Amino acid sequence: MYKHTKMLVLIVLSFGLMACNSETAEVAGDQYGQGLTMTKVTPVAEIFTQAQDLNGQMVRVSGTVSDLCKHKGCWMQVSDGQNVLTVRFKDEAFIIPANAVGRNVDMEGLFIVEKISNPLGSHQACAEGGEHSGGGACESERAEKTVHKVADMRYTMVSTGLVLS
Repeated sequence: MYKHTKMLVLIVLSFGLMACNSETAEVAGDQYGQGLTMTKVTPVAEIFTQAQDLNGQMVRVSGTVSDLCKHKGCWMQVSDGQNVLTVRFKDEAFIIPANAVGRNVDMEGLFIVEKISNPLGSHQACAEGGEHSGGGACESERAEKTVHKVADMRYTMVSTGLVLS
């Protein structure tokens, strides 16, 4: 009987070790939204070089939060130093904390590339990083700085879930 118990424990441990060695989507940190399911991770710098191929695709991206909505955490930006990826949260299902700037983020969602036809439009500028000053209005100075960052292209991700670490 003792021999069978040892064998059973050994088999269970073997399966456990195999599961640990397989590639998983789990990342340690604070989770927001749905869990991460994709295993292929694209660094934020590569998302811009592959933008046309990834446009309209579900992707998993990793990077560092460079800015966020100080009003309620309803958007964030991840930058490669030259381009800005604006991240909104699908169906506004979650918000992120004010201490997210500078933290690493691993996120999944729909990647969208658009040409901006009216970069100073109030709603577009707000979505691109303008600060809320009540009632959804944006401070034009901050919105204008953001528009200069994104030039004439807008890189957006509608995230279904993310992990801040």
